[in-house]
Amino acid sequence: MRAVAFTVDVDRDVNQACQGRSCSVSQGSDAPRFDSSARGLREVLRALEGAEAPGTFFWEGRTALELASRMDLVKAMSGHEVAAHGHEHEDFSGEGTGIPLDRQAVRGVLESMEGALDSTFGSSPRGFRAPYQRTSPQLMEELSSRGYLYDSSATVQMVDGRVAPYRNELGLLEAPVCWSRDRQGRKIVSYLWPYHEGRRPMSDYLELLDEFEEGLLVMATHSWHMVENYCTGPLPRERAEEGVRELTSFLNAVRDSGAEVTTIGGFLRRHHGL
Repeated sequence: MRAVAFTVDVDRDVNQACQGRSCSVSQGSDAPRFDSSARGLREVLRALEGAEAPGTFFWEGRTALELASRMDLVKAMSGHEVAAHGHEHEDFSGEGTGIPLDRQAVRGVLESMEGALDSTFGSSPRGFRAPYQRTSPQLMEELSSRGYLYDSSATVQMVDGRVAPYRNELGLLEAPVCWSRDRQGRKIVSYLWPYHEGRRPMSDYLELLDEFEEGLLVMATHSWHMVENYCTGPLPRERAEEGVRELTSFLNAVRDSGAEVTTIGGFLRRHHGL
């Protein structure tokens, strides 16, 4: 089995962890903003529609509430998977904030997030990806005890063309992002951050796709990154349009390669007894 899941973290614009605060802010501000995330979400959906591909969307609770006032999110997510991504883009580990969250604090965050997502999309079991992909034992224990379907916070190496979901020590399914080496020997991760920042062409990710032979390749990006650069700010309209075209072409290349284009949840239900 050879399948690819395209995943999107839908969170506050250009988010940054802050020392002494468990929540994050947007770069250049002392508070979060959501305009780029809203516009970028529309662009990602255009690309997926153009390729007739489903996506897995990891929603931050606060962002879902903010964007629900700007668009019909239930309609936007039709045919896609809704998963979870914290409430205020918390750093559960405390690595970037100096405030690691204990079990009670983790529980409070998940309850707030679940309330936001349930009110926006309806109640259902979900997968989870930690903001910054930073987890903690307390978080993983709480996800397991609350019946989450899977986690997608880990990054593992693709070995001999294979990367696949596995169960962690708590029995929770992990659907990891992966890394490998490009033809120059440089590390490449299946997160599109360097592409959006102009440090890698999309062709590098096509080569990663060519290397992939078996399992589930989880590709990932952020909604805001479709229209805003972390280093230089908002993108010119023509560059954003180019990004939509290149993402659509990548997704078409996935299907042309013979791989199944799927959601994480869909793959796990079919192949891992979810």
